[in-house]
Amino acid sequence: MLDDLTIIRIAEEAGKTPAQVVLRWHIQRGDIVFPKSVTPSRMKENFELFDFELNPADMDAVTALDRGEDDRTRPNPDTFAYIPS
Repeated sequence: MLDDLTIIRIAEEAGKTPAQVVLRWHIQRGDIVFPKSVTPSRMKENFELFDFELNPADMDAVTALDRGEDDRTRPNPDTFAYIPS
């Protein structure tokens, strides 16, 4: 996803990295994200998500990249009820 031309274009326009664009898209959607990194520079980058917003057109462009892959998002924990068998 990080090498997708749409993500790269949005990142260049925002002055951010592709990873920051994807994380920001999730945040603006209200998703809970857990970025994982042990690299100090990437950890710092992961915190630099709150000084920009994606405009509605960019949000739609990223959303349109959905490839229909299974298990890419999970149920909403506010509405999901686990019932053991």
